Amino acid sequence: MSVSTPRRVARAVLADVRSRDAWGGALLRAAIEAAGLDMRDTAFVTRLVYGTLAAEGTLDEALDRHLARPRRVHPLVRDIMRMAAYELLFARTPAHAVVHDAVSAVRGAHPSSAGMANAVLRRVAEEAESFPWGDPATDRDALARASAHPRWLVDRFFDDLGPARAREALDAASEPAPVYVAHNPFLDTYEDAIERFGSLGVEVEETGPPGCLRVNPPGPALRSDVVARGSFIVSDAASQTVAMLAAPPPGGTAVDVAAGRGTKTVLMQAAAARAGGAGRITASDLHAFKVEILRERLTSLGVPDVDCIVVDATTDTSIAILGGEGSADRVLVDAPCSNLGTLRRHPEKRWRLNPEEIDSLAALGERMLHVASRLVRGGGFVVYSTCTVTRRENADVVEAFLASETGRGFSTAPVHGCVPEGWQQWVTSEGWLQTHPTRGGPDGHFAAVLLRSDTL
Repeated sequence: MSVSTPRRVARAVLADVRSRDAWGGALLRAAIEAAGLDMRDTAFVTRLVYGTLAAEGTLDEALDRHLARPRRVHPLVRDIMRMAAYELLFARTPAHAVVHDAVSAVRGAHPSSAGMANAVLRRVAEEAESFPWGDPATDRDALARASAHPRWLVDRFFDDLGPARAREALDAASEPAPVYVAHNPFLDTYEDAIERFGSLGVEVEETGPPGCLRVNPPGPALRSDVVARGSFIVSDAASQTVAMLAAPPPGGTAVDVAAGRGTKTVLMQAAAARAGGAGRITASDLHAFKVEILRERLTSLGVPDVDCIVVDATTDTSIAILGGEGSADRVLVDAPCSNLGTLRRHPEKRWRLNPEEIDSLAALGERMLHVASRLVRGGGFVVYSTCTVTRRENADVVEAFLASETGRGFSTAPVHGCVPEGWQQWVTSEGWLQTHPTRGGPDGHFAAVLLRSDTL
């Protein structure tokens, strides 16, 4: 039996991710397009690639139990065996189909390893029925295997979210994320853009903040001219809510100190336009090439009144460049973070992150918040946000700021009245927004609105 085309495509993507140390999403999309796969094979390949990347460490544990010299396994062979182990342990594909197919692939890639692969995969297949080798309800090691997370990350979720929400987040991380889009009012009316989705057979559900839709099936929506043109922009519902919180008042001013590709910049201006009129936004990034991409993207999307600036927002000198102290009505600090709220969109992230990085990322967020807060005028506010769920990067940063000399004169402005209907469960006792991944729901995002007193 020859190696099937969908599995061959999936293995090629896995090898490409490993050899280039790249993220899987873009490589997967390019490979599917090049192979000309139909919808069924596309779904199969996507599941194999994302599932294998998400479970990488767990799969290696399962394989290495039966390898005399794990470090001597050829990288291409390990790619093939990982994917086979994923099918055996997580997808529960019948062993005869998986093992034969994988051994054939190993024989083509590295013939001398075929016998070893056959023996090891048969042992994994024998153990598949008892996987995750413990009770996830009582054994965190078993829970880590079942949910395909490093043990340290399971402990972190339990500590920071509590047991019930931790289990929800771990469970959701193994499922495809729902696809949300945000309306761009600068190109099309809401009604016209939705009508074009309907003509393509895409179902839409109004959910989250104003202008937010959940689309299904995702594939046709993402490939549509509605998204390609920019009438709707792909953005998680919680991320859209953060942008809405930071939107300038009509005719007012706002600063986005770490704009990146500018998705939140676009949505901030869109929210201002819906509220009565665009404001003036300054969007900045540390890297010149990113600012050029940002500028081009804003132009193509028709977004008005945005100045794009290259600046290091962690330095005091950036304050004058971004408008001066007390110059802005709103400031958004969308801080670099561990991205642990978006693991289902970036499955390989959970195995690449080191626990020590969380502290360094939190320290970076603290510096950015201390600098950016000085841009806010009296009566204005700064929104500090991340796409993670760790207390160290979220609540600890905000609490340290409020207790500092710089944070004197700031107080929490509760978000209760600003979050979408049905989201009150995600408002903390402090009045901050903290979502966590749930099946069919938004990603994990944090936002604290910090109001500056009227007297500077």
